[in-house]
Amino acid sequence: MRVVVAGGGTGGHYFPALAVGKELRKRGHRVLFVGSKLGIEGKLGFPSDEIFLLEYSSFRGKGLRGLFSLVGYGRAFLKVLSLFRDFKPDCCIVFGGYSSLPVGLAGALLRVPLFIQEQNSVPGKTNRFLSRFAVRGFLGFPEAGKYLKCRCTFTGNPLREEILETVKRKKEAKERVFKRFSLDEEKRTLLVLGGSQGALSINRLFERTIPFLSGLPIQVIHVTGYGKEGKLKELYRRAGVKAVVLPFYDRIWELYAAGDGVVSRAGALAISEIAAFRLPSLLIPYPYAADDHQYLNGAFLSQRGGALLFRESELSVETLLQGLKTILFDIMKRREMERVLLDLFPKSATSLIVDEIEEWRERRS
Repeated sequence: MRVVVAGGGTGGHYFPALAVGKELRKRGHRVLFVGSKLGIEGKLGFPSDEIFLLEYSSFRGKGLRGLFSLVGYGRAFLKVLSLFRDFKPDCCIVFGGYSSLPVGLAGALLRVPLFIQEQNSVPGKTNRFLSRFAVRGFLGFPEAGKYLKCRCTFTGNPLREEILETVKRKKEAKERVFKRFSLDEEKRTLLVLGGSQGALSINRLFERTIPFLSGLPIQVIHVTGYGKEGKLKELYRRAGVKAVVLPFYDRIWELYAAGDGVVSRAGALAISEIAAFRLPSLLIPYPYAADDHQYLNGAFLSQRGGALLFRESELSVETLLQGLKTILFDIMKRREMERVLLDLFPKSATSLIVDEIEEWRERRS
């Protein structure tokens, strides 16, 4: 089977596309990946039989900017039509992001069956629009289905192989992190993540909270974002709290394995990864996310007892401190979260998606 895979721009679209693309190739299918030169895929690449990165970045803006955007989109669409005619795909699957719209429209025009994968509780505009042409939608969260105009399957979000392997070998990964950063086995380990957006407000909240962590049997791994680590490092030192303060960490899944609890944004992949590690969490949705989708992502967990969820505006030092004590030290609450997370999402989203595509292909043969 020949499959066009499109998605990228940000990690939230790119990494699920990467996972499914790898699985398709592992099963002997040919994959053409279409992305954008300006997205994360332009830096990281994509293991596929063929790859094409569009110059087009996004379709937005007014006036002259909007005109250039329209022209750029038109060129991208024509290029994708040419790619389809050369590659002759049996189907295509889009994951959102810059390249999904021209690929989805080309599939519709040329009558190439289209699948979509939506990561969030509220689909983006591209996937909503393309759903009217789609054979099937694969959902990271079940609530997304009510926005889409195609048949949908709740699969959960595809996760990278590295994450799934680390879940299986969690103890070994934890030992590596503890050894690397000289962490204390007798203390609870708190992981603090700002996400790709909005780390600043979480950092500022922790600046006010750190003095009150003094005396608690905890240690902290805090990923701050670039250029933001200096002040926090000093505040942890003054409070006498063992802390590993990092601007960035490229093997974030190992930190999940090391943590007893996590403070995180509520992006779709962050939640899917937290659930995979069954990690008690305090979620702070990014307040400016489109359609408030991060809050709705987090609500899927919190309403079932799988996480604590607070809007940024609701959090004070006292509220955060109480939440941290809950996810780190409240044994009953921790067990409830771990139990909920065990069954909240289907197992092996990547395999489920590729299985359904293969079954669809067999029915058509």
